[in-house]
Amino acid sequence: MSTPKLTGILAPMPEEIDILLKHMHVEEIYEAGKRKFYLGKIKGQNCVVSLSRIGKVASAVTAAMMIQHFKVDRMIVTGVAGGIAPEVNIGDIVIAQTCIQHDMDCRPLFPQFEAPLLGKARFECDTQLVESARQSCEEFMKHELYDFVSKAHLDELGIHSPQVRMGTLVSGDQFIGTLEQLNKIKTEIPDAYFVEMEGAAVAQVCYEYDVPLVVVRSISDKADAIAHVDFSNYIKEVARYYTWGLVEGMMARL
Repeated sequence: MSTPKLTGILAPMPEEIDILLKHMHVEEIYEAGKRKFYLGKIKGQNCVVSLSRIGKVASAVTAAMMIQHFKVDRMIVTGVAGGIAPEVNIGDIVIAQTCIQHDMDCRPLFPQFEAPLLGKARFECDTQLVESARQSCEEFMKHELYDFVSKAHLDELGIHSPQVRMGTLVSGDQFIGTLEQLNKIKTEIPDAYFVEMEGAAVAQVCYEYDVPLVVVRSISDKADAIAHVDFSNYIKEVARYYTWGLVEGMMARL
């Protein structure tokens, strides 16, 4: 009989972790490095959940600690992101197929975006996890969205027909909220689809440990300082429920 697989789940915002823990059967709490790791079950599946914290260093440390201590078999990174591609709208769900650190630049020693000494700039998400995430997210959007998120809150935020999309994730240690920042990324990485501050760093860690990864995010803003949304309200009333719905669906499928 095969050993049940263990899934690591990371999110950067306390509100997102809190809602996961509310629905999780927690069996053990491990504390180290000013972090807490919650071991237990979601939908009957073994998992370990932790607050990655915000930014590349914090999330990479959390991921490495989780992998080393718990020997997770796969990793899910979730949370919110900013849309870059014009068709990506607030309230959409985006799934990363490949991840790049848009602020990695060690020229002339190494090519722009390349992780030094790895000879690699793009870190791919696991194709099976990506497909599982796509199916789970589409099921969530078609049949379960309003079970988790109030239609009134979605309407209030201008979210009317959210879609599931896939593309290239770019990550960096800066909040992208100006046209200048956005245009720089679009010029340097033309296929950039959405942006946040953790996923590509965790992707590098998972690559180095040979742990399959998928990054699934909901879009909170357009990363251009034009299409504003109340970020705190989005997290409180929408994003954290997206997080639970997506994780629940994926854990049921894995």
